[in-house]
Amino acid sequence: MEIIPVIDLMGGRVVHAKEGLRDYYEPIKSVLTSAIDLSSVVTDLKSFFPFNTVYIADLDAISGQELAVGQYQRLVADFPEISFWLDAGIKEEKDLVVLSNIGGIRPVLASETLHDMTLLPGGEETILSLDFRHGQLLGDSRLWEDENLWPDQVILMHLDYVGNRQGPDMGLLKKVMDRNKEVNVVMAGGVRGDRDLELLNDAGVGKVLVATALHDGGLSRTILEMVTKEHCPMIKGSAINLSKLS
Repeated sequence: MEIIPVIDLMGGRVVHAKEGLRDYYEPIKSVLTSAIDLSSVVTDLKSFFPFNTVYIADLDAISGQELAVGQYQRLVADFPEISFWLDAGIKEEKDLVVLSNIGGIRPVLASETLHDMTLLPGGEETILSLDFRHGQLLGDSRLWEDENLWPDQVILMHLDYVGNRQGPDMGLLKKVMDRNKEVNVVMAGGVRGDRDLELLNDAGVGKVLVATALHDGGLSRTILEMVTKEHCPMIKGSAINLSKLS
């Protein structure tokens, strides 16, 4: 299992996302960092654990502001070892082209903002985020109704679960897995600690987006070493068993 830290960026600051209520987001308070600027937070995350991937939600771009391209060019130059997944509110092809031209950035096509369905399923680098609120898909209903639009990698993002530590939405995950067992699900929202990771692993989830549980100490470095196979060869190919950490 790969744990992918999430960074929510708004007004030039890293903020704590909760339930998608963006008007109420505040700068993060974290046991891992005292910083709130993007580059410093990435530096401190890397100091805590050698993450291979970092997910960024640029809430300013998502809300329609112009993307700060230079900021991301500098970011990938400073951290060439990291693959950055970026949700910047892609609506149509011209938006996708802008991100695709920044090496080290993998654009996320989010249902909340995507208008041009011809961009899906896309190539092997395409990531689709199915965004939900109150159990309903945000965006074009075809993205839920037609699984032929799904690329190989799909993020399940239930905003009601983000930042509130109530556990992941296993019901939504089951609906997706029952429809398409071949899709690689990236689960987002609600993870509290090791037990939730074990539950998701047992359900067949290979990647998990996490923010709150990292910043409040719910996921220790020891737990991350246990669940991240590429950093713990002794458990490669084996089932995750976190019981001894409790």
